Amino acid sequence: MDYSDEDLINDKRVSDTCSISIILSTKDPANPAYQTPSKVQRLIPKDISHEIIVVHYNQIDYDSNEPNDDIINSKINYDEKNNGDGHIKNIIHAVINGEIGSAFSKGLQISKGQFFLVMDGDYPYPDAVVAKMITELVKFPNSILIASRYADNKNTQRLPFVRTTLSKGARIIIRHGLKIKDIKDPLSGCFATSRRILENVVIETSGSEILLEILVKGDKYNRENDVTVREIPFEQKEGILKKLDSNRIVSYSKAVWNLYRYGRKSHRMANEREIVEQKKHKSVLFLSKAGRFFTVGASGLIVNYVASLLLSNIIPNIWYIHATLVGIIVSISTNFILNKVWTFEDWDFSLRHFFRQYGLFLLLCSFGAVVQLSLVSIFFGYYHIQYPLSLITAVAISSIGNFLLNKKVTFGEKIWG
Repeated sequence: MDYSDEDLINDKRVSDTCSISIILSTKDPANPAYQTPSKVQRLIPKDISHEIIVVHYNQIDYDSNEPNDDIINSKINYDEKNNGDGHIKNIIHAVINGEIGSAFSKGLQISKGQFFLVMDGDYPYPDAVVAKMITELVKFPNSILIASRYADNKNTQRLPFVRTTLSKGARIIIRHGLKIKDIKDPLSGCFATSRRILENVVIETSGSEILLEILVKGDKYNRENDVTVREIPFEQKEGILKKLDSNRIVSYSKAVWNLYRYGRKSHRMANEREIVEQKKHKSVLFLSKAGRFFTVGASGLIVNYVASLLLSNIIPNIWYIHATLVGIIVSISTNFILNKVWTFEDWDFSLRHFFRQYGLFLLLCSFGAVVQLSLVSIFFGYYHIQYPLSLITAVAISSIGNFLLNKKVTFGEKIWG
């Protein structure tokens, strides 16, 4: 939807429950060169409660050599306090001895707004763009809005060859090195977002790479919470160009390197967390299946006993060996079905598959019985270990072996998992 300047500035449709903090950074000891508080205040819809925080960076009290919030108050122009009809209010001035990034951190620290508009006060952003960012942010709070010099090819300003080359090179490094591919102006000095989005980002840069840091560090949160990043294009005025000195180049280089390392570290930590979770999941799954397998084995003892006893009572003159043998077969069969359905959750009951698994289960159980008898004989007969201890040890070893072999061979699962 297109808006005229007047529509945007006088928009009445925004809820009065919203509040916005405008953070203006400036090197000027009195007021920003372009985005003065009175000018910005006229762009805010009347239904939005607001505060304007002017942070004067690279300013110190030379008597104490320390930042002093009070020294600015005497330097604010009288006309700024009493501009127009005298409605200038909710303006806070702060002073810091640091760069523009530190100015943002200071403004964020003392602000109370639900939303933020961060702006380099010493740059002439068009009124319509600023007004649109405010109204659009309140209407679409789950977003990051950027005043973009390069979106929609709005930048027609002719720059020196070296400056153009450095600017394009910086954006290419960001696009490919930091994976910020869809943003044309990630180094913009004017952006708006909500406090909830900024709470997930720790700002560490002291330079003008604040937006870039928010985009990189908030990327995971933004993707998980469907935060949209939208650029609002504007055309730079001819002749208005911030000085590109060695300090800005060094600040950019440090920020990109630190964010690159942050991305690598975050990716590595995410992978490590994923590996830990996978190991934890495998451990839980393994122990769960082992517990089920041994529970089924314990139930088999009961089935064996009951089947043998019933058979000996129902059929007269049956030999106790035959009754016991039938009880063993019944218990093995019930154990197989319970393990197939409950322990290993295999619901394939096609005849060929079923009898193949049943045959393997019988074979391995028989092998386990042989192992158990052999171990009891070795422990008790050869090493003279007490029979109860020999029996328990042999049962434990053969049971574990029986579980692992059936898990791998009969039901085709990995040993660990």
